[in-house]
Formats: sequence, C-alpha cells, structure tokens
Amino acid sequence: MKMISTTLVILLATGVAGTAAAQTVGAAPVRQVPAVGAMKATKNLDLLAGKRVMILGDSITQEGTYVSYLEYFLTKSHPDKSFDIINVGLASETASGLSEQGHAGGAFPRPCIHARLQRALDAVKPQVVVACYGMNDGIYQAYSAANMQSFVDGISKLADTCKAAGAQVILVTPPIFEGGDYDQVLGKFAAWEVTHPPKGVVAVADLHTAMNAARAERQKADPKFRFTGDNVHPGPLGHLVMAQAILQGLGISMPQGSAEELQEAARADALFNLVCQHRSNRSNGWLNYIGYTRERTVAPKTGDIEAVETAAMEIQAQIDAMKQPSGNQK
Repeated sequence: MKMISTTLVILLATGVAGTAAAQTVGAAPVRQVPAVGAMKATKNLDLLAGKRVMILGDSITQEGTYVSYLEYFLTKSHPDKSFDIINVGLASETASGLSEQGHAGGAFPRPCIHARLQRALDAVKPQVVVACYGMNDGIYQAYSAANMQSFVDGISKLADTCKAAGAQVILVTPPIFEGGDYDQVLGKFAAWEVTHPPKGVVAVADLHTAMNAARAERQKADPKFRFTGDNVHPGPLGHLVMAQAILQGLGISMPQGSAEELQEAARADALFNLVCQHRSNRSNGWLNYIGYTRERTVAPKTGDIEAVETAAMEIQAQIDAMKQPSGNQK
C-alpha cells in the first residue's frame, strides 16, 4: 500500500494499542494506513453529519471561535445535512495529566480531561469525539521522553474510554506555538498522533503541519507575521485557519477562498453570528452541566441543561431558516 504524504491529511486508523505505540516513541516508524484521498468526500462528511459530536480541548477550544467556524462552514457548504456539535473545551486542560510547578501562580494545577471524560460521555452521549490536545501537555518544557510518554498514555486512554462508550474518535494535532523551540515538542506530539493513532481513533487531522505551512506562506510577504499575540492563543484569523485546516484535512468540502476572504465574508454574514451564539450558549451550558475543577469546582449537573437545549433549538430554527439549498451555494 502506497503511503500518501500531504500537508493536510486524514489517516484512518487500523489501530495500535497505547502500550505498543509507547514502545515506538522516539523512533516512531510510519505505519502505512489508508489516506483520505482514496475516499469520497461524502463519506468523510458522514464522520460529522447527522451525529452528535463532542469537541474536547484546552483554552483554544473553550474560546471556541474555530468551532464556530467549523459549524458555519459545514452549514454553508452542506445545508441539506444536520450538525449537532457540542464544544466542552476547558482552559489549561491536558490529556497527559502533567502540570508545571507554580502553574497559574500556584493557584491550581492544570486540569486533566480524564477527571471529567466519563461524565462528559455519560451526559452528552456523543457518537463522535473530536479531541485537540498537546499545547499544554508538554508543560512548556524542552522535550523529554517522560513527558512524551505521558502524552501517548493520555491520548491512548482517551481513545479507550471513548471507544468503550461507543464513540468514535477524531484526533486533531495541536496548533503551533510561536515562541521558540517548544513548537518542536508539539511537532513530536503531532507526528505520533498521525503515525500511531490508538485504537478507537477513526481519523487524524494534522492541524499542526497545516498551520505551520499557513504561517510560512504569509511570512513570505510579511516576515513578522504571527497568528498569536502570546505565542499560544490564535487570534480570529488563526481560528479560521484552524477550522479551514481541519475540514480540508478531513477531506470535507467548504467555501472556497483565502482565510482572509472567508473571515471577511463570515463577519458580514448574519448566519455566522447565529452560529456563534448557538455554539457559545451550548458550550457554557454543557461545560457546567458536566462539571469540572480548575480555579474552582463546578459540581456536575450545575445549571438547567434542558433550558439550554430549548434555547439552542430556537436558535437552530433560525439557522435552518437561513440555509440555502446546495444548488444555490456560491
């Protein structure tokens, strides 16, 4: 089987257990797995369409703009499909369980997804889980085999837990770090996810490679160009590039144009504003309902999730009314 190498690629996992994958950390030989280029885009779309999708991640995911763009682009390009996306990202969170000494001025250690994952699966009941971790998992230190192993173990455990709950997993490799050598650590995390996805992972979208390429292209015209202001958190354009890279990496069609053009069009589109409101309301409601511990503890089942979902359905009705048939899309 010929391995297809592209900047934006989705890999369908044949499965490697966490223990076996851990043995290859460092050497990380590439396993040959089917590439998305051999599949029809409609089949790739079915990874998300008509299913309840839960998105997990850290502060970049909790901020949520790239999730809004994902939902917006899916709605614009596939108005005949339905999308049920619930974003419950949590700031500072890791999959590795690591936390640097004195995190947040010593106020609290980094939360770990495994403290709330089972509750999230039980409450949301997703059919698909999209997980974007890595930025915090190396705790902003130089590469170490121990930290790498913690990331491998954490992602493998996440996949196992989701699989046991009947949910498929899509991994998104971490965004880029723009402040120095730590991005090389993220690159190693990304390479492992792409080449050795654990069992239960049906697809891997290589955001890290795509985002680095997008920045390099813009730096040809502006050598000082950056997606972030603080090395970690992308601005609005960076979030759009993330959504663009994820969908293109999954082989799912979306509106055409540069990220800058798409951002301008979205800002002028009332549909995007509705999608943002829909995403934000559901995200906040479900995050509290699941419960978490960070700078404070929010007990599970906090808030009225039925009221949240009722309000979400009202906004969704407005979104549905603004959809255009596929043949009318420009």
